[in-house]
Amino acid sequence: MINLEEVKKAGLLFHTGLLLFSVAPSLIVFLLLLAVGVELPISFAAGLLTIAVFQVYGLLYEKGVTDNPIPLRLSFWTLKALQSAHTLPPHTPEKMVVTMNNRKALSETGRKFSSDETLILIPHCLQNHECPRRLTFDPDSCERCGKCPIGRILEIRDRFGTHFAIASGGTSARRIVEKTEPLLIVAVACPVDLSLGILDVHPITVVGVLNEWRNGPCFDTWVNTEELEAALELFLD
Repeated sequence: MINLEEVKKAGLLFHTGLLLFSVAPSLIVFLLLLAVGVELPISFAAGLLTIAVFQVYGLLYEKGVTDNPIPLRLSFWTLKALQSAHTLPPHTPEKMVVTMNNRKALSETGRKFSSDETLILIPHCLQNHECPRRLTFDPDSCERCGKCPIGRILEIRDRFGTHFAIASGGTSARRIVEKTEPLLIVAVACPVDLSLGILDVHPITVVGVLNEWRNGPCFDTWVNTEELEAALELFLD
């Protein structure tokens, strides 16, 4: 699901985002202490301690000690602000969220889920645009012709006996999750939808698999079904 190089890059970005976010509160602490008459060295040390607290909080999340996503959210939105100034490549913050989330999820593989607690959630853009079937409403009407990966994903669903749904967008995905009430979601999506979904459904365990844009975004996309199957093998009883 992830490789070591991606983890290193994502970890660096994660802590960089937290560092940049912590500058403002550390400065506020420093100035407030100075204003009430605290000596400069102590005020400065308190400001540095504030930065250190954020980094430790991030490290606890990174190691799976806490599953509270606040550090991930703070880092993500800070990096998004940087991206809006064109200082980061497109979707860098989103991919950081997916990688860091998957790393945390992997730390929980000792906990096994049942098939009935698990949902495979995929986007409608995986369906071939020439297909006449309305798979969003009736996935089992798929003829499994091989022109898109949905047939193979249905075979994986049948093997593991999990819940399965195709979402037409973010609102649709939320409704599916609310209706299914899974404890584990193996989700396929683009970086934007996947990252926002991960942050939105806490405390549900999510394993994210990025889709492939062989024909551009949101059109005849693809996914590595072996990666999806491997995730299920790791987490299911």
